[in-house]
Amino acid sequence: MSIGWTLLGTFGQLMLAVFLFMLVAFSGGGLVNGGHFRRAQVRVLDVSAMVLPGTCALSAAIVLFLHWQGAGATSYAWYALPLGATALYLIYFRILVHQSRGGR
Repeated sequence: MSIGWTLLGTFGQLMLAVFLFMLVAFSGGGLVNGGHFRRAQVRVLDVSAMVLPGTCALSAAIVLFLHWQGAGATSYAWYALPLGATALYLIYFRILVHQSRGGR
């Protein structure tokens, strides 16, 4: 693993964390502002605003740790962790949008 690619990937993860925070804050806020949802549903959106950026920081920390331990290039696969979490958020968001439209 090259230190240059590791640092570039880590920087990219931190930028992605900011983007994901804004994505959740604006999409969730806009949806909740215009609809009526249960408290638990809103809580999931609130928690997602911290969990999604947290997965970026976690994946960056894991890759940095593995780099220091001398791991191979397959360690870069940890950078995909936020993609899975984002996919789960978008599925949940889509379900809430469908619910807010009354099943249409």
